[in-house]
Amino acid sequence: MAADATGCTVVAGPVEATAVGNLLVQAAGMGRIRGLQGIRTVVRDSFPLETFQPKDRGPWEEAWKRFQGLRQAQGKNHENPT
Repeated sequence: MAADATGCTVVAGPVEATAVGNLLVQAAGMGRIRGLQGIRTVVRDSFPLETFQPKDRGPWEEAWKRFQGLRQAQGKNHENPT
């Protein structure tokens, strides 16, 4: 969904990314891993990564157009309150 919404390739890491990230930041803080690049290397070498390519942007483009229309209508209502 994120790939379709943004039109960008998305690379997803471990399902438990929050817990893994916490652990790795603590390890970096203790000097066991060197910085962000070291953290990324550990994740890349330890967990399967999944890549998602955008497939269908149509529904997202329609939603964006609806959103823009609502914003324009809202702006008009604020300019001339009745």
